[in-house]
Amino acid sequence: MTAFTLIILTFIVASIFHGLTGIGVTLIATTALASSYPMSHVLVLTVIPCLIINLVVFLDGGRIVYYLKKYWLLVLTSFIGSYIGTKLVFIIASHHLLIALGLLIVGYVVMQFVAMSVGKNFKLPNTTSSLVISGTIAGVLGGATNAMSPLLVMYLLSATEHTDDPKTELINASNLCYVVGKIAQLIVLWQALTALPKTDWLMIGVASVVSVVFLYLGFYFRDKISQAMFKKIVLVILLILGVRALIKGFGV
Repeated sequence: MTAFTLIILTFIVASIFHGLTGIGVTLIATTALASSYPMSHVLVLTVIPCLIINLVVFLDGGRIVYYLKKYWLLVLTSFIGSYIGTKLVFIIASHHLLIALGLLIVGYVVMQFVAMSVGKNFKLPNTTSSLVISGTIAGVLGGATNAMSPLLVMYLLSATEHTDDPKTELINASNLCYVVGKIAQLIVLWQALTALPKTDWLMIGVASVVSVVFLYLGFYFRDKISQAMFKKIVLVILLILGVRALIKGFGV
């Protein structure tokens, strides 16, 4: 399979899942590509398509001013953390980043399966200190490995539980944080992006367009198929990819 085909297929699957659930495009895209490319190059290849996907989902939810006012501190800490995390990519050895990514993904998948079995989600307390810590650490992890969502979602499960529509609020608030995280990555990675050959830019352009198309396909099927079964399938895929990242990271 060529690199072009791998990246396009990866974003097709990731975008459909993101359209169905509101999260997941960065997790799937990164874990699928991290075993084939250095983490720094994975971030460069995925930052623009992921930024576009997250921005489309956030804007599609409306009430932009409401989310900016309510979650400004979480957005700020996510941005700062992402900026720091992206800088770390060029300092920390690639295999260490792979191990970190693998541990985050496997841990996330295990927690999701446990949560489904007991019928209860893992949450972090809805306090200012929890917000600052969660936003900053999620940002650092997201900047360095693209795995921002696990910790961020754990905080937002508490922060949104008493709203009129917790699921929609969680999706929109998390995607807003993903957007600013990607903007922070874009700032740090700009020089590397401008140095890419035209073939890579073509690949990024096609991946971005395909992502939006299949994102809306995910929107269409959101209420037409069982999200529970689809989520289980994707979690299994993530588990396999996470284990694969660990294997490569440890050099087995």
